[in-house]
Order: sequence, then structure tokens, then C-alpha cells
Amino acid sequence: MALPALSSPEFITEIPSTKVKIKFRPFLVREEKILYMALEGGDATEIQNATIKVLNECILTPNVNVSDLATFDVEHLFLQLRGKSVGENVDVILRHQDSDCKETVNVSINLDDIKVTGEITDGKIMLTDDIGIKMKYPRAGDINKLQVQEGMNIFHSIAYLVDFIYDKETVYNDYSVEEIAEWLEQLNQKQFQLITDFMNNMPKLSHEVEWTCNVCGEKEKIVLEGLQSFFT
Repeated sequence: MALPALSSPEFITEIPSTKVKIKFRPFLVREEKILYMALEGGDATEIQNATIKVLNECILTPNVNVSDLATFDVEHLFLQLRGKSVGENVDVILRHQDSDCKETVNVSINLDDIKVTGEITDGKIMLTDDIGIKMKYPRAGDINKLQVQEGMNIFHSIAYLVDFIYDKETVYNDYSVEEIAEWLEQLNQKQFQLITDFMNNMPKLSHEVEWTCNVCGEKEKIVLEGLQSFFT
């Protein structure tokens, strides 16, 4: 005998980088298990992969590949998913940043208050009057490539974020990572700073929390950034 089919509610949210609206459903018990196993393991790569897997399962809008989305898009979508699946409030443990007092406090944060902060730009940077570079935000599926590994340098890591190079007449997009890395090494300090400024100012999940210690009475203000800050 066939068992009765269970239905799930549907919700709509917006992808921050594209402003495209998508549908999603809450995660199910089997998907929650995937997340908990990854969190218990504590490995950043496993947590990232589990997050991508669960989001791909729960997003109902066709042709949305979570691996192709910017990392801050994924963080935003997961907060939306978690809020509709478990509840809008999450408790985080906070401690003093610079104090002899070792007391910790549990603070409840409404997930709807957590936003992606920072300007979302087209990534185009003029290096000279004639030559520019188009940068792209790191995608969720490429996060491991951006980590500087043995045999690599910072230029290789940045090279993965180069979309193309252009001048007044030509767009240059046929190159290897090694070629771009070598090209980046030829920039002067001012030109390279423009690129690092783009990377340092990328949009991110961020929320400022104020709290008062119950023991010493000291008031603290802390900015939580990144998905894991809200689930530790």
C-alpha cells in the first residue's frame, strides 16, 4: 500500500548578487542529518559541501546551481533556509574580546536581521587609462581553489577570480591560471592595491551584536561575519 505523500510549504527569497527571486522549501529530516554530520566533523570543506548539497535539494526554481553562486549568496540563502526550516532565532555564545573576565553569554539573534553587507559591483577595475580587469566574486564551488596551497602563491589564488582583461579594442579571456598569475606579478603596487581592495571589500554576511556581561557588567560590541559565526 502506497503511503500518503507529504507536502512542504514554499517560500520566496532573492539572490543578493543578481536580485533574481527563487522558490525554496524547508529542509527535511534527511537533509538536516547531512548538515549535523558535517557540523560535528568540524571540517570547513565538508560543511561547505553539505551546505551546497542541501541548498540544491531545497531550491525549487529550475536551473539554479548553488556551486555557481557567489559565496555570500550561498550564506544568505542558507540563513533563509534555516530560518524557515527550524526557526528565525538562533542562539550564539559570545565572550569578551579583550578582558580578564572569562564569562560567556548566550545571545539570541533573529536571522531576518542578518544581512549581506558591502557594495555589490560589476568587478571592473581600470588599471591604466586603457587597460582594465574584470574581477568576479568567488563561487561556492571554487572556494578550495582560492586557498593558497603548496607550490602556489597569492597570485595564483587571485587569478581564479579574474574574469577577463580588456582594453579599448579587445577582451582577453583565453589564458591559463599560470599566465594570469604571471601577468599579475607585473602590476605596480598601486595597480595591485586596486585588486586587493576589491577582494577585501567583497560583500559578506555581517551582523553587529551588543551585549552586557552578567558578571563584570562590561558592555561589548562585536561584529559577526560569515555563516559559521552564527552556528558555533
